[in-house]
Amino acid sequence: MGLDERYHQEWKNISRYVRELFTYHCASCGKDCRSPSNQEDLLHVHHIDENPGNNDLENLIPLCAVCHLRIEKEARLHAPFHNRQTELFVETYHTAMQSMRKNAVEHYAGLQKSLTADMSPEEYESFVQERDWDQ
Repeated sequence: MGLDERYHQEWKNISRYVRELFTYHCASCGKDCRSPSNQEDLLHVHHIDENPGNNDLENLIPLCAVCHLRIEKEARLHAPFHNRQTELFVETYHTAMQSMRKNAVEHYAGLQKSLTADMSPEEYESFVQERDWDQ
C-alpha cells in the first residue's frame, strides 16, 4: 500500500523525528512505546489541525494507538456539528492539544537530554543508528 498522497513524501522521516523527539512516549498518557508488543503500543504521530499537509513541528504530537483512536473518535463525533460547535470543541481541542504537546515537550526533551548527555559523539551516533526508524 502506498503512502496517502495528502502526506509529505518525507512523512516517514518526519514522523520518525517526532517520535524520537519525544523519546517514543505518548504525549497524552505517557506510555513508553519504544518496544511495542502489540498494536495498542504503536506510537502514531497526530496532526493537531487534522491537516496531513501541515508538518510544522508545533502541529505534530506523538500518541499511542489507544490515545490516537480516542482523540480521532472525539473529533469525528463533533464533525457533523462543526458549524455549531466550533467554539465549544474546535477551539478547546486545539488549546488542549497544544497544551498537551507543550507539557510533553518539556518532559520528554529533558528525558532525551538525560539519555544522551554523557555520551561521546561515537556513542551518540551508535544510539541514533540503533533506533527503529521504520516504525
